[in-house]
Amino acid sequence: MAEEKEDIVLYMTTISSNLDVKKKCTKIDVIMASVTNTHNLIKKDVSIPGGLAAMRETLKDPKALPPQFYSDKFGHLGGYDLFENAVEDGQLLDFLKKEYTFEG
Repeated sequence: MAEEKEDIVLYMTTISSNLDVKKKCTKIDVIMASVTNTHNLIKKDVSIPGGLAAMRETLKDPKALPPQFYSDKFGHLGGYDLFENAVEDGQLLDFLKKEYTFEG
């Protein structure tokens, strides 16, 4: 019997004048494609009306900006910088289980 995939919510934006944010979201898409056998990436666009407020409420962080990762099972996983550090350290799956801490 196949193991059930874990849902990971990516709070992102499709409308941004900030090229850096767009690049980060694109990089996340490419990297997360490598774990589609264990995780479902659910994208939530915070650029829709009320989207940013809903993300901040879910994360319990009134200053959070996209991109951010969230899991119903583990809570707020972190933002792009922590994600990128986990990828560089070869610890992406630990990041997705909230078991990764950056010590750099």
